[in-house]
Amino acid sequence: MKHKAAGVLGALGAVAVAMLTAGPAFAAGNAGSTQVTTFDATGATFPCSTGVTYTVLGGSVRSIFHDSTDAAGGEHVTGTIAPTGVTLSDGTTSTVYRLSGASWFGGNFNSNGQFVATDTAFFNILGPTGGPVAKVAAVEHMSSGGSNFSFSFGQCQEPNG
Repeated sequence: MKHKAAGVLGALGAVAVAMLTAGPAFAAGNAGSTQVTTFDATGATFPCSTGVTYTVLGGSVRSIFHDSTDAAGGEHVTGTIAPTGVTLSDGTTSTVYRLSGASWFGGNFNSNGQFVATDTAFFNILGPTGGPVAKVAAVEHMSSGGSNFSFSFGQCQEPNG
């Protein structure tokens, strides 16, 4: 999660710098734009503390990203990542698992360089009977004011990248 959050923060930092240099262009604010993309999830892995690594056999992931500015020049971003029809293997048995859940992040950045951002992830790896056999459950929060924390309650991690 930290790798993904660092990437998100890097991208958001670049957006904040662009926003500061554009200055007056954002004076009226804008409703923003939303980008929706879908990509193949095959090959992604969910490493778990139990020693099992679940590998995606097929399915897709939909990513929705929204970016807008307000009249004061503040920037607001949100994103959601959700699997569709994703199946997984544990690499040692012929059991096919399914993935459910989503990841969400959001952040606000003002024209003075202050920010607050949160990244959450909750995914269940479901067995053939539909019950969860493993999960990703994590939250990370960062701010320019120093209110930073990271918690992981699941035994698995999200794929990197």
